[in-house]
Amino acid sequence: MENPFELILERLDRIEKAIASLNTTNPIQVNNAPMDVKDLSEYLKLSVSAIYKLTSTSEIPHYKSGKRLYFKKEDIDEWIFSHRIKTRDDIEKEAMEYIRKNPRRF
Repeated sequence: MENPFELILERLDRIEKAIASLNTTNPIQVNNAPMDVKDLSEYLKLSVSAIYKLTSTSEIPHYKSGKRLYFKKEDIDEWIFSHRIKTRDDIEKEAMEYIRKNPRRF
C-alpha cells in the first residue's frame, strides 16, 4: 500500500508544474496602443467611411495628429456603453419615482 502523503506530494508537484507552464506560455498582455481608422473599423465592425463620418460630426471620441486620426480603446468602449437603451422596467421605475416625488394635486 502506497503512502498517502507521497501521493499528495506527487499531485502537488504536478499541479505546481502545470501552473508554472500556464504562467510562462500564455502571459496576459494589455494592448494600450492607439487604434487607427482601420483598426477601429475592424473593432466596431463599421466601414471606414462610417468612422470618418462619426469623427467629422464629433460623435465619437478621437485624437488628431496632422491628418491622422487615432482612437483609445478605453474611450471607444466608454462611448459605446454610454448609449444604453432603457428597458421598459427602467422606464416604469423612473415613472413611479417621478410620481412618488411629484404627487398630483387637485
